[in-house]
This record gives sequence, structure tokens and C-alpha cells, in this order.
Amino acid sequence: MLRKRRAEVLNEDRAASPRPRVSASPRLLVLSAFCLLFATGCRQDMQDQPRMKPFRSTPFFSNGLSSRPPVTGTVPRGFLRADKAFFTGKKDKATTTSGATATSPAPGGQQASYPDDIEEFPLAITQETVARGRERYEIFCSACHGFTGNGDGMIVRRGFRRAASFHTDALRQAPVGHYFDAITNGWGAMPSYAPQIPPGDRWAIIAYIRALQVSNQNVQAQPASPGPPAAATPAATPASGGH
Repeated sequence: MLRKRRAEVLNEDRAASPRPRVSASPRLLVLSAFCLLFATGCRQDMQDQPRMKPFRSTPFFSNGLSSRPPVTGTVPRGFLRADKAFFTGKKDKATTTSGATATSPAPGGQQASYPDDIEEFPLAITQETVARGRERYEIFCSACHGFTGNGDGMIVRRGFRRAASFHTDALRQAPVGHYFDAITNGWGAMPSYAPQIPPGDRWAIIAYIRALQVSNQNVQAQPASPGPPAAATPAATPASGGH
């Protein structure tokens, strides 16, 4: 009886309520189900996402490699090297690409021996540049070429093959591009120093070599210091007769 009375009171209250009953909209139900499905399907931990580990094989690509090769002509960041003169020491319209073989000197000068090498520095040479070149020269070059550039470095004194002297007429007249090519690609018994010396430091070293050459020429051009005057020789006297 008590339950029946409670049900009657509840029905009376519902009948007396002014608010109409709102039924669930089919669109609302569909939208709710879609949101629930979307949230469930997109949840994926980062460590569980599909990925290919480097140097692992995969049947997905025809060549079986998971790592894709770069597109032809791809240039790594910082390696564009659009300035040919700065990064190669060569002219824009070079007749040859190999700077390791020089032709025989022509009567017109040493520049005819290196037609593809630039004659002037591709950057401004300052006192700081020469100081940097001296520091790099003493680290990488002095062991063979010596501190003054005469080719009498310490390893030469210990029996190694004598290095070239920068104070010969041939190297004094050689263009700066030739020095850059020798540092980059090696020359004779000298190996390539491209991995150890970046392009900017190569030009700094060449600037210091030019300074050594000018300094050596100035020393040679100085007149010898005057010495004491030579004593005058007495004039010969005629032999006297008699004893």
C-alpha cells in the first residue's frame, strides 16, 4: 500500500509540473556517439605510433630500405657555397676543374701557369685576418714550411722531404687561388688540409704568407750597412839604385 501511495503522489506531481518533458534528439545521440568514437580511435601513445627506425629494412618500399635518400640536388644547411671564388679559389668561368696540375710557365708570368685561379682575395684582408692567418699557419704549416716560409720546418730538419719555399719567384708570382687550391686538394707530397682548415682560415693563412713574402723582399731590398773605409794602399816608389 505504501508503494502504491508513493507512485500516485509522484504521478500527481508530474501532472502538476508546468515543464514539458524533453525527449532525446536523434541528432544529439548520433553526435554523442561520433564524439565518443573519435576520442577513442585517436588516442595513441607516441611511443606506440607507427614509425621506421633508421637503417632498418622494411617491405613497404621497393628497395627494402626504411631510410629515404635525399632528393637529387639537396644541399645541407650551411653548405650552399654559392660564392665560387671564396670556396674554391677558382674563377667563375674556369677552363679546367682540376687545380692539381699546373702547366709549364709562360713568358708572360706565373699567372699563365694557373689560368683558372683567382688573383685577388675574395674577402677584405684586415689586421685581424692576418693575425688569424699567422696563428693557423704556425699550427698547420710551420712544421714543413718553417716559421719564415723558407721550407725548413722542423720535420724537414729531421729528414723529411724539403717543403717549398714561399720566397721563390715562382711562388711569389703565383696567384692566391693557387695557394687555396694547394691547401684544399694537396700538392705534391703535401696532403689536403680541407678537413682541418675551413675556407675562411685558408684565406687567412694565404694572407699571412703574402705578408711573409713582402717582409722577406723588404729585408733583401735594404742596403747593406756601411762598414769601415778600406785603408788606402801606398803608391809604389821607384826602385833606387845602389844597394
